[in-house]
Amino acid sequence: MAIRTESHLQEEIQQQPEVLKRLLESRRVAVERVADAIQKHPPDFVMFAARGSSDNAARYGQYLFGAANRLPVALATPSLFTLYGQPPRLEHSLVVGISQSGQSPDIVAVLKEARLQGAQTVAITNDRESSLAEVAEHTIDLAAGAEKSVAATKTYTCATRKAHPF
Repeated sequence: MAIRTESHLQEEIQQQPEVLKRLLESRRVAVERVADAIQKHPPDFVMFAARGSSDNAARYGQYLFGAANRLPVALATPSLFTLYGQPPRLEHSLVVGISQSGQSPDIVAVLKEARLQGAQTVAITNDRESSLAEVAEHTIDLAAGAEKSVAATKTYTCATRKAHPF
């Protein structure tokens, strides 16, 4: 019986360079399409909705959008949408949902409400057929492959690379 010496986490960390290369090659057109749509209707502010490791990617996006575009950028408070039924006004905004699975009900709720209010919405996910991708106006499919470790390493790396598509 062979003893496994490498964890899923180690394997996925080692896969990151190839996953990023594939992302940059295969998703360029999709990212440019999203960038064009945003440039045609520049938002007054940006809101990111994410949880877990995706929330770390959102914080990086918050920094990039603020620094590069001089826009106010906030992180969503999903309970305002789901628990309290008091979502903020999102017209004239860009709302970006980041989720490895695309199935987080609270993140889906934020994008769904944003779209109902007329905000531009973008899903950044590892599953182009997820609930998050369905409710978003635009989707960037990270195509990072299956995440087997608890930490979504490949999706996180791809999401931080694509947080600033302009």
